[in-house]
Amino acid sequence: MNSKGTTAVIALVIAQIFWGTSYVLSEYALHVFSPATLVTIRLTIAALLLGFITVATGNLVRIPWRHYRWFLVAALCEPFIYFLCEVLALQRVSSMVTSVILAFIPLITPFLTYFFIKEKITVPAILGAIISIVGVMMVIIDKGGEVNVNMVGVILLVIAMIVAIGYALIIRKVPDEYNTLCVVFYMFCTALIYFVPTSLITERTEIAGVFAMFREDPETVLNALYAIICLAITASCIAFLFYSYGVRVLGPNKASVYNSIQPAITALFAWMFLSQEMTCMKVVGIAIVVIGLFVSQINTDKL
Repeated sequence: MNSKGTTAVIALVIAQIFWGTSYVLSEYALHVFSPATLVTIRLTIAALLLGFITVATGNLVRIPWRHYRWFLVAALCEPFIYFLCEVLALQRVSSMVTSVILAFIPLITPFLTYFFIKEKITVPAILGAIISIVGVMMVIIDKGGEVNVNMVGVILLVIAMIVAIGYALIIRKVPDEYNTLCVVFYMFCTALIYFVPTSLITERTEIAGVFAMFREDPETVLNALYAIICLAITASCIAFLFYSYGVRVLGPNKASVYNSIQPAITALFAWMFLSQEMTCMKVVGIAIVVIGLFVSQINTDKL
């Protein structure tokens, strides 16, 4: 591997570390901020930062309405519904379980794309999905053989997976003439059209509670705010830019393999900083999920 390829691998690993820790940071921030408000603050910071980068690099272009309508639909799926479901789920299940279940997105994508646009399903995709299901069951089932998670949280994560795949299908309608930086910047700005009124209308009491908490315990509120700022800078901006670089250098298939390490990173940081239980069964389950993700990415055309 040449130096450019090595740099791409490092960038991809860093991106996965940031994304893997994002669930832990979100779970921490949710002790102070309500779901829609948390994501609104995160996206506002990310949009401002990405907007600055987009303008500074000369990548900002005007998007006509005939194309922007796809942004409205795509942003409704992700970030709006996806992020809401994710943070609402984090109020009910651990960041470890959240990361493991959302790791199913690349596994389920081939099945839904086959259903909607008739793309071929490969044998590795089916085998990888089966292997990973076994791993997930080991993570969410306790020693007594009972499911040890809140099922509402699991349902919310399933909805998040479905809308994430819907986003991927819808975003294909956006012409290739728009650069990735510009697309994501407009996507964040469009998502705020949904998030800002949702936060102000449904979480007015919670927002007032944050101000009251700040007067009594400013350190707790500021720490939660720092967590959101870190989310915006690392998970929403840096990780995206690094991942995009890795995709350009190595290609989407090779780059997507690195998504497999995300559940393990989340589990490690959740154990270290949130004191979440890490049993041998959970460790083995996470390892099996990762193996399933790698298997699903095998390219049978080169075998």
